[in-house]
Amino acid sequence: MTNATVDAIVVQSAGYLLTLKYKGGELKVAVPPRTPVVTFAIATSRAARSGRPRLRARGAPARRRSLATSRILVGKDGLVPPM
Repeated sequence: MTNATVDAIVVQSAGYLLTLKYKGGELKVAVPPRTPVVTFAIATSRAARSGRPRLRARGAPARRRSLATSRILVGKDGLVPPM
């Protein structure tokens, strides 16, 4: 796996053309128009309200019948978190 940064986004009739830059080079990737794109942002606890698709990550046992975690991934606009 190579980590990359999105350097440019070009909107095309057939979707998007992303220019990804990584150590040692760059790559252009065509993305179809209905492909979900995921980004992370800080939210309030209200975003994790009941009924929303969500995934708890890296939980550890805490008090009786509970878990402690440092982050919760929450879906938005019908998208379920892929990770």
